[in-house]
Amino acid sequence: MRIDFKDKKLTHWCDKKFVKQTIEGKGKWRALNNNLKPCGFWLSVNNSWENWFRSEWESWNNDKECLFVELDDNINLFIIDSKETFLKEFKKFIKKDYLELDISEKWDLSKFHSYLKDKYDGMMLLEKPFLEHRLDIDFHYFYGWDCESICVWNKNKIRFKKIGSGK
Repeated sequence: MRIDFKDKKLTHWCDKKFVKQTIEGKGKWRALNNNLKPCGFWLSVNNSWENWFRSEWESWNNDKECLFVELDDNINLFIIDSKETFLKEFKKFIKKDYLELDISEKWDLSKFHSYLKDKYDGMMLLEKPFLEHRLDIDFHYFYGWDCESICVWNKNKIRFKKIGSGK
């Protein structure tokens, strides 16, 4: 599946002290302290993240700068357009059914993300599957994403421009 990002507003929020390095392509993403989500530059799609933090965590953007993002035309994203798409890719790489994993295995997906990083430049969770499955008892992967988002780990496929700031 390919998505045309020309009509989408993509943004990335970073600490103000890292804006210059990020715009110059020297920025680094902050390592997450969990293994449920991949590490990379996290992008909001059409204000998805901005809407989430304004309703859930209003002070989150204090000391943050909002950057406009452009993706390379030939970026290779793993696009999650359904729960089934995720489950199929997971089984292909891990050789196990995600729904049959024990709870501790479901909370540590670093091995799966490592496989994805070898094949893709990043990944995207679309809004529809997120909303339909984020609260599934046996499938909590989408819940950790908070909203429709893109995570890009290949820095050669992303460009940043300064557009605004948080509080």
